[in-house]
Amino acid sequence: MKYWYVLSLCTLSIFSAFTLQQDAFSVPIVDKSGAGTPFEVSGKLTLRESVRANELEWSWGEKVVIKNVSGMAILLFVATITEIGRHSAPVSRRPALGDGATYQLEDDRFFSEKLLEPGEAIVLRDTKPGIPDVACCVNQLAETHDPVAEVRVHFVQFADGSVFGDPAEARDSLAIRQTILHGLHALLQRYEQSGESSFAAKLSELRSYQEAPSLAPKAEEQVPFFQTTVFRRIIAKYDEGGSSGAIREARDILKTADRHGEAMNSLHPSSGASGTGAK
Repeated sequence: MKYWYVLSLCTLSIFSAFTLQQDAFSVPIVDKSGAGTPFEVSGKLTLRESVRANELEWSWGEKVVIKNVSGMAILLFVATITEIGRHSAPVSRRPALGDGATYQLEDDRFFSEKLLEPGEAIVLRDTKPGIPDVACCVNQLAETHDPVAEVRVHFVQFADGSVFGDPAEARDSLAIRQTILHGLHALLQRYEQSGESSFAAKLSELRSYQEAPSLAPKAEEQVPFFQTTVFRRIIAKYDEGGSSGAIREARDILKTADRHGEAMNSLHPSSGASGTGAK
């Protein structure tokens, strides 16, 4: 009887090991930005995997930091982080089991006093592995490869209007910039032509669209003005100090944008990537 008891424990241990394999991998970052990139990339990612029979569970955590090593202040950048897991994808499946997301990260400071200065570092992502993705089917006998995270800086616009990368990669960001400029001019023109009460009424109308976007008129803009962070800044000032505070905020934001636009246009008047539209 004792022999049977020991054998059962061994059998259970072997069965558990077969049905559940848990691993954590430290994932290196590879900078795929190309020569001349203005950023230094650092950090690491973590991949956690569990295998039950042929079912894979996985989750990623990221700590990715970029540092401006260009010697020039930066207005705008567009970058991506791509997480590539350990398992090869069948021809019919993309992405592969175990792959993480591809994150597109955009930071436009055209409406901010604070640019990304030389030597300054910012965190792109800082998360821990969370609720896992689960999928079938993984072949435990198939060859695996080391996981890797690829960071690509696609486009950078410097404060003087010069650029790194392909302006087409920043098309959406530059379009939103134009939308914000149009929205600011329209708000302030409303105040100048019809007074403070009309300005407040327009803010209230835009806020209603913010709360119920389906009520907003159809527009060609990818992101309408009422959904931008600039509009939220103006609304916050309105809630704090009424119409006068919101008017001052809109004017200050527009002055900042005009100043950035003038700086770019004075040094690079023919730059097609400035995207300012400031007057």
